[in-house]
Amino acid sequence: MNDEKSKSLKELEKKLSRQRKEVSENLIKKKLDKKNLDYDTISMILQVFEKSKFRWQKEHFENFDSEPENFRGKELPKNNRECVMLGVRLGTMRGKIIYNLQNMQLTEKHRQDIDDLIWNFVWHSWQEARIIHNHIINEKTDSES
Repeated sequence: MNDEKSKSLKELEKKLSRQRKEVSENLIKKKLDKKNLDYDTISMILQVFEKSKFRWQKEHFENFDSEPENFRGKELPKNNRECVMLGVRLGTMRGKIIYNLQNMQLTEKHRQDIDDLIWNFVWHSWQEARIIHNHIINEKTDSES
């Protein structure tokens, strides 16, 4: 595949971006409606995500695919949900967000709601990147056939 994005890849990226935005807006609305988190906390979470500039890269997926049972020299549990929980706990986003909230009195319920929102944002960005990555690989395979 050349350096230019194919039309189908551009369409896929656009579609997934819209879906992620819609899901994010619904998650935020739900947290605000239930009064689990206030607007300032959600705004700060969004700012931290924006400032992080993190992007899933081709190398991430190559590494994931080459050693799916290992992470940082440790064998991952066979239970997928446990792996997810480890990933959430290891995530830097939570640490950054909690650090930015260090002057607030956070209850365990607040921490759980923050973790829930962070995980959903991380998961949806990963899912979007995985779909795009797989699409690129399939396009490349198809063009070589």
